[in-house]
Amino acid sequence: MLLGIVAFALVLEITDPPAPGLDPDALAYMGSAQSFAQHGEFRTPTTRWWSTDSTAALAHFPPGFATALAVPVRLGMDPMQGARLVQALSAFVIVTTLVLLVSEAATPVAGVLLATALFSTSAMHEVHVSVLSEPLYLAFLVLALFAMVRRPDQPWRAGLAAALATLTRYAGISVVGAVALWSFGRRGTIAVRLRNAALALLPMLVLQGLWFVRTRRLRGAEQIRQLALYSGLGAALQKGATTLTWWLVPNPDEWDEKLPYQRGVALAAGFVIALIVLAGAWRLRRTYAARAESSERDEAPESLRLLAATSLLIASYVGVLLVSRLVADPGIPFDERILAPVMLLGATLAATGIAVWWQSTTSELPKIAVVGALLGWWAAAGSLTYNEAIWALEHGSDFTSDQWRHSDLIDWARTEGAAHPLYTNWPVMSYFYLRRPARDVPRLDETARMGAFVDSLRAHGGRVLEFTTPGIEYVSLDSMVKVPGLRVVARRTDGVVLAAVGEPTPARPPRSAPPSRPP
Repeated sequence: MLLGIVAFALVLEITDPPAPGLDPDALAYMGSAQSFAQHGEFRTPTTRWWSTDSTAALAHFPPGFATALAVPVRLGMDPMQGARLVQALSAFVIVTTLVLLVSEAATPVAGVLLATALFSTSAMHEVHVSVLSEPLYLAFLVLALFAMVRRPDQPWRAGLAAALATLTRYAGISVVGAVALWSFGRRGTIAVRLRNAALALLPMLVLQGLWFVRTRRLRGAEQIRQLALYSGLGAALQKGATTLTWWLVPNPDEWDEKLPYQRGVALAAGFVIALIVLAGAWRLRRTYAARAESSERDEAPESLRLLAATSLLIASYVGVLLVSRLVADPGIPFDERILAPVMLLGATLAATGIAVWWQSTTSELPKIAVVGALLGWWAAAGSLTYNEAIWALEHGSDFTSDQWRHSDLIDWARTEGAAHPLYTNWPVMSYFYLRRPARDVPRLDETARMGAFVDSLRAHGGRVLEFTTPGIEYVSLDSMVKVPGLRVVARRTDGVVLAAVGEPTPARPPRSAPPSRPP
């Protein structure tokens, strides 16, 4: 409990202004949470340029994180502050649950060391310092693991946590699969196993079924993924190997000076950890088998169940990740954010396995070597994470960084553009800093429709905030200023403001005239 409180406080600390970081995904999370809290409907504060409405129904993201954010928003908190609270509570659940599991399955020292390792892990900092759905997803993942280990005879508990994980991130389907396999794999007749698997799947089928029906009823919702067979898996695996290397052999000066043979050292470290975990599990399994013969004991030790359940969750997640990269989304980056569940579960596996091995070996030299290696890892990882936290607190992260916080275009929209609907190549900026919805501008494959875009802009009396920094999929500033029918209203340091030519404008009163008064 105490370590969970420490995790809660640390997340609140690292998300002090200018943090939390605002990833583009936060637009959907925060905006739809605010919409749900105020109007009972999930709507994101952006839409396509041709839409008559300035908001769109939430369809691209699952609703779990937005629903959690809606609770503090409903109680009067700003969405960003509500997100900080949800992130901190998620960290509390993650650390408290894992420390309890590992402490009771192995030793209390192992639980404490696991918490310290999580505090030092760069990936854990990255997903908690920004408004992202990963912390809530990890909390449900950990609760599913807890139910798998501690309540194996009640598969619906793990199934419910897995279903909530799926409603938070689509990758949660890996948790559902692992829970179903775990429930089916327990001893019993085929009928009992099938019943357990069905109970584990039931919460997901009900909750996802309701969300699916709701989404299908929405007219005009764009397809979330284009299923196909995508190439380039090798480059993605290389990125994943680099990410895991940085985790296993952290370098506080990674961006200034590379460590020689870092990947080789990481491979050796991973191999040694795997050997230690396997050795500890094998020895424990032998002891359990001997006792089971003499006492007819049926249930495996909790430490073995924890190791098995954690390994199953890792394998399931990696499998889903690879399949998704191959057939659903070629843009999935195997970075720290994506691999955070692997690191969380891997640290749990390592802490439990090392503790079990430690209790089963009498040789002192290997123990001294392990202690030295762990101390070196904690020092390097803690230093790296501390540096990242200090940078985020001083300069912000993602769209709270210095570049975006001091935007002249946003200052213009806040004053002169307050009465106009907004169009922009970065819709996230309008909501993050103005709490206003904004339509997007045409995408790169829509250049033939620029005339229709100008007509839509003119009809709404809108203004285009075209940032110099290009949006990945949108027409660039250089192309936008050359579009027939558009005129430059204002030039700012970070972009220009555009309007449609021929838009009727109200006549300005003479300078000597008094300001008009509302009737």
